[in-house]
Amino acid sequence: MKPQSKSRFLLFVTLTFAWMAVIFLFSAQNGEESSGMSAKLLSLLSRVFRFSPSPDAEAMLSFLVRKAAHMTEFGVLALLWLGTLCAASGKAKWTYPAAFALSSVYAATDEFHQLFVSGRAGRVTDWLIDSSGAVLFLWFGWAVIQMIGNKNTKSKG
Repeated sequence: MKPQSKSRFLLFVTLTFAWMAVIFLFSAQNGEESSGMSAKLLSLLSRVFRFSPSPDAEAMLSFLVRKAAHMTEFGVLALLWLGTLCAASGKAKWTYPAAFALSSVYAATDEFHQLFVSGRAGRVTDWLIDSSGAVLFLWFGWAVIQMIGNKNTKSKG
């Protein structure tokens, strides 16, 4: 591995494991703390976009905020794994499926961890939501890379 590749790899490994620690800490929050965090974010969004939802709408929005947070956490993790794997091996075809697999396995262990946290529950549906976030972010990252590659190809020709 070239020195530049090695430093890039070490950066991605560090960021990946730091992000995994952040996810673990979020999952270690009890149900009340986790709900409170979602409520604060929803309150902020209400002020920014100047709306006041009904209690039913607020419950639905809170649910959506929590699930979007799950998708984002594991989407970011998948992109970090992709960066780590690409830095280690170059642009191999297996890096995308491997980044997804590593993120999905971590999502499963995260749901297992939540079984032991007061007021939380490990759910297969949450694992599927986490994993779908990984797929969406990887797909989006792939699409951006393709657009950049096509733009660079056109500018050279």
